Amino acid sequence: MPSAVIPKALEPGATIAFISPSARLNIRCSAFMTRATSVLKGQGYNVREFFNTDTGIQSSIANRLSEIRAAFSDPSISAIICTIGGSNFTELLPALVADTELHSVIRANPKIVVGFSDITGVHWFLHALTGLRTFYGPGALPELGEANSVDDETTPLSFCVKNLFRIITSREAIGDIQRSPTYAPKLAALFDNSDTPKPPEIIPTPGWIWIRPGKSQGRLFGGCLTAVARLAGIRSIVPDWRGKIVFFETAIGEDEASGNPIYRVQAGIADLIAQGVFDDAAGLVVGRPFGYDSEKMRDEYIGVIKGLLCEGPLAEKKFPILFNVDIGHTTPMVTLPFDTLAELDSEKDRFAILEPAVL
Repeated sequence: MPSAVIPKALEPGATIAFISPSARLNIRCSAFMTRATSVLKGQGYNVREFFNTDTGIQSSIANRLSEIRAAFSDPSISAIICTIGGSNFTELLPALVADTELHSVIRANPKIVVGFSDITGVHWFLHALTGLRTFYGPGALPELGEANSVDDETTPLSFCVKNLFRIITSREAIGDIQRSPTYAPKLAALFDNSDTPKPPEIIPTPGWIWIRPGKSQGRLFGGCLTAVARLAGIRSIVPDWRGKIVFFETAIGEDEASGNPIYRVQAGIADLIAQGVFDDAAGLVVGRPFGYDSEKMRDEYIGVIKGLLCEGPLAEKKFPILFNVDIGHTTPMVTLPFDTLAELDSEKDRFAILEPAVL
């Protein structure tokens, strides 16, 4: 495991790159990409998009690898935002794991890297083989490309942007993780194959729920539940879970309208237990699950967590479990920096990061 590499804080006027290491929707969703670019430019940054047209599976793999190398090798780029997740990032991992020259380039010129969902694999690769601290946060599609005003603080877009730049520009300890009073229960227009600018409908959030109380400190690590379970078989990038505050969140269902089925959630958590993720965990943070919007559905999701982690052999562990945080497949979302020292305290209703995320 290489020593930790912490990227520099994003400076005004810096250049941010978009890359697409998994799903390749840049052309199909060009209006969203245009709006995402405008949002970043409106915050005072330059934007570059690394994207070549694919002609097949192997062409796509080659393109994605070359785009990753180009973005990381360019000294003018300070931050990289992955446009969206997708299930095929692992196609790149054999080449990325073997590319020791790229590892050296990244360590010598570290950049801020942001993304979520199956971009979990990017985060794990960079942490394990370069030591780089990365950020679990929004992509261009659809988060930064939403049809909303950044200046209207009631919008999900404003919350996403505010929290992203709070994390990657400040050299001060981050402190309390923010929580949005509202969220959008339905997917963005992106998934309706539409470029029509239509702001998401929002409803009140039930807020944080402490499934198991307690107080602890540990370093944050995790990702999308299904990706975490899949990546466990790639030994070279699996983290040391001891003492970690683990976080996970769940993806959308295959119908792109409902949440990840509860049996898959149960299987995913069981996979993590079998892998020893919670043997010496300091805590667990669970993202607000997409599609679980009624009290009955939330209780079903919580019941799975309780049944697996609060009963049986793991009941004696007593680490705190916080549920319904604005991370992952939810709108809006906060940005979480990997491998930062965090604290959970149910008595104070607090989830906080105790150090800066950038230099």
